[in-house]
Amino acid sequence: MRDRLIPALVLGLAATAAAQEAAPDKSKADAKGEVRAPRIAFIDMGRVSTESLLGKSYAAQLETLKNEIDAEGTKKQNELSKMDASIKALQDELEKQGSILSPEGLDKKKQDIVRKQRERQAFVEDGQAELQRMRERAQQQQQAINGEFQQKIKPHIDAVAKERGIDILLDSQVAIVANKSFDISQDVIVRSDDAERAAKAKPAASAAPKPAASPAKPPAGPPAANPAPTPSPSPQP
Repeated sequence: MRDRLIPALVLGLAATAAAQEAAPDKSKADAKGEVRAPRIAFIDMGRVSTESLLGKSYAAQLETLKNEIDAEGTKKQNELSKMDASIKALQDELEKQGSILSPEGLDKKKQDIVRKQRERQAFVEDGQAELQRMRERAQQQQQAINGEFQQKIKPHIDAVAKERGIDILLDSQVAIVANKSFDISQDVIVRSDDAERAAKAKPAASAAPKPAASPAKPPAGPPAANPAPTPSPSPQP
C-alpha cells in the first residue's frame, strides 16, 4: 500500500546505438532542410506521483485501504487476546480447584477449556481468511487506482512533450545517466495541478447562489374613479 503510484506503461523508447546509426529521418528536417538530432527528455514518475495533487489524492485512497486492513487486524488481535485471557482464567481455576472439584466438576472444567481452545482456533482461521480477502480486494483496488492515475496523468505528459518538442521521452528508471535540465517532471506536475484546481473550481462556481431577482412590481390597477358629488339637501318650501 505504501508503494508509489508509478505507471507500468512505457513512456518512451530508449535511444539505442542501432537507432543512432540508422539512416536520418527526413521528417525531422529543419527549415533549411538539415536533419536535426531527436530531442530526448526524461520524467521521474515517482516524483510526479508523490508531489502532484492528482498523485496525492490517489495515494490517500491507498492509505485509507491500508488503514482499514490494519484496523481490522488490530480489532481481531484484541478479540484474540480476550479469548486467550478467558482460556488462561479457566486453566488457573482448574489448577487451583482441581483437588477439591468433584469428578463431574473437574470434567466440565476440562471440557470448557477444550471448547474455548477450539473456538479460538476457528476464530484465528476465520480471521486470517477474512484479512486475506481484504488484502486481495485492496490489491485489486490499488491496481484500479494506479490505472486511473496513469490514464489521467498521460495527457499532461503528452502536452508537455509536445510543447517542448520532445521526440523521445524516457522514464528516469531506465536512464543510467540523466542531465537534470532534461527532466520534465516539474512541468508535468504544474500542468496536472493546474488542471486539478480548475476542475475543483468549476463545481464551486456552478454551485454559487445566483443574485436574487428584484421583485416584480405589481401591475398598476385601473385609475380610481372620481367620487360622485354629494347631493345638497333640497330647500324646504
